[in-house]
Amino acid sequence: MINVVAVDDEQGALEVLVDYIKDTPFMNLVAATTNSMEVVGILNSNEVDLVMTDIMMPRMNGLNLVSLFEGKIKFIMTTGYPEYALQSFDHGVLDYLVKPFGYQRFLKAVSKMPFEMTLVDAPENEPEAKPMPKKEDYIFVKVDAKGKFHKVIFKNVIFIEAQKTYASITTDIDRVLTNLTLSDLEKRLPEDRFMRVHRSYMIAKERITGIEGDEVILDKVLRVPIGDTYKSNVTNYLEGSIYFKESTSATILGKRITRSTGQ
Repeated sequence: MINVVAVDDEQGALEVLVDYIKDTPFMNLVAATTNSMEVVGILNSNEVDLVMTDIMMPRMNGLNLVSLFEGKIKFIMTTGYPEYALQSFDHGVLDYLVKPFGYQRFLKAVSKMPFEMTLVDAPENEPEAKPMPKKEDYIFVKVDAKGKFHKVIFKNVIFIEAQKTYASITTDIDRVLTNLTLSDLEKRLPEDRFMRVHRSYMIAKERITGIEGDEVILDKVLRVPIGDTYKSNVTNYLEGSIYFKESTSATILGKRITRSTGQ
């Protein structure tokens, strides 16, 4: 979740910015003000990740703010003056939006924030016709260069496949293409739900319905190969749940599993 402050001395422009922030599920509006002199106090007394600010404002302009907090807080400039772009980027701003800009351009800019900040917390104590999944039950993944995000609910995922520089997520409902790599997703997805079984595949553990040769069977019909490097992941996961007729041991994926004589 990104904690953001919005600053613009034009009330109309500020209202547009606030609407965009409120429409973005991974952003939390800490404060919005038309008075740039208030911002220093707000930033010093709150946990803020991002400031979206106009440049030409009375008394304290946007570049003054960037200079005061450079290296501590990320900034995105929102202005009607394109000529300050180079100077702004020299100060390390994240992006430079020239008014008027639409929501897609806004989303493209804020999606440059670190990936972990775009994970979404489930709303608390908010009445819903249907209960929202808990925080650990889903993530939003970026699906195109224009800043579009797609909600992926963990329980719907069957498997994830690497596709060159991106990954496809196959669910009960659809197939989602994301510009994240399989390694990115492996770091973010919970280990108790997902397992890497091949350099090109991750699977949902609860979807495993069988093992045949060097393949894992998902939902009784889908087959995913098990790579040599990842066989131990599968056998370690399954070992405590494997039962067989032989009195002492059985072999699965090249690993001999021994049971105690008391079983």
